[in-house]
Amino acid sequence: MTQAASLAGRLEQALADAAGGDGRPVSPVSFTLDYGAAGEIGEATFAARVDRATRSLVFVHGEAVLADGRRLASASGVFRVKET
Repeated sequence: MTQAASLAGRLEQALADAAGGDGRPVSPVSFTLDYGAAGEIGEATFAARVDRATRSLVFVHGEAVLADGRRLASASGVFRVKET
């Protein structure tokens, strides 16, 4: 797996965790990744937050930040709430 693929996967997972944070199962609809500073993924902290949620969609934003405060990447996504 390349570093870019690993970065995208880790950020998508952080967004999915935030989107489904209330216990509802979600699946990705859209995912956008913007690269920032160069750095090692292992040194990054990943965080995500819900920007808006409806009954069927959750809009989230997240980022990977290096220990020195530089942004490794940011991402946004839309997740569909699965019917249970």
